[in-house]
Amino acid sequence: MHNPDVCSRRGCECGRRRFLAAFSCFPPACALAIHPPERQRSGNSPARTSLTTEDRIALALLRFREGFHCSQSVLETYAADLGLEPDTARSMAAALAGGSTAGGECGVIGSGYLVLGLRYAGFLPAHGDVEREDRLWSRVRRFLAEFGKRHGAITCRELLGVDVFTKEGREEALRRNLFASLCTNHIRSGIEILDSLG
Repeated sequence: MHNPDVCSRRGCECGRRRFLAAFSCFPPACALAIHPPERQRSGNSPARTSLTTEDRIALALLRFREGFHCSQSVLETYAADLGLEPDTARSMAAALAGGSTAGGECGVIGSGYLVLGLRYAGFLPAHGDVEREDRLWSRVRRFLAEFGKRHGAITCRELLGVDVFTKEGREEALRRNLFASLCTNHIRSGIEILDSLG
């Protein structure tokens, strides 16, 4: 149980201590009481957000600077809302980074799919449930379309202009500072879009 009396700028002594500690360098952090929201088993409504969009972006960029992939950095920011431990969220998203080594869709997009699925798919079979399927698929389409509109592409190869899973491509990306100059923008806009979908 969160106890505001023991909350300090360095984090909380409650069950979410490690999660809150990530925000120790951001002033509003300890004002947040972060608990996984109650989710309806039917999946009729999305989880209530505990963080502002800017808080999510700040955490994701912090994680990215610490060496976590874009996919891991994004999914962790939704962990508390979705009932996941931060470590679990990062592990789940790890294989999505860099287009899953195949140059496919950006890891931010992959993590966006996971967030939307956890928010809107519910816990019961949805096949044939047109209303519930549309609630999810319409948001997936909007997320993908808006990301592509903002960045002109959705795959890592196209977004970065190099294949980071080749030695030459990674060296070029590092030499040109592409991760810091481009991936941070993808992280920011991915979170903005997800939070705008309601």
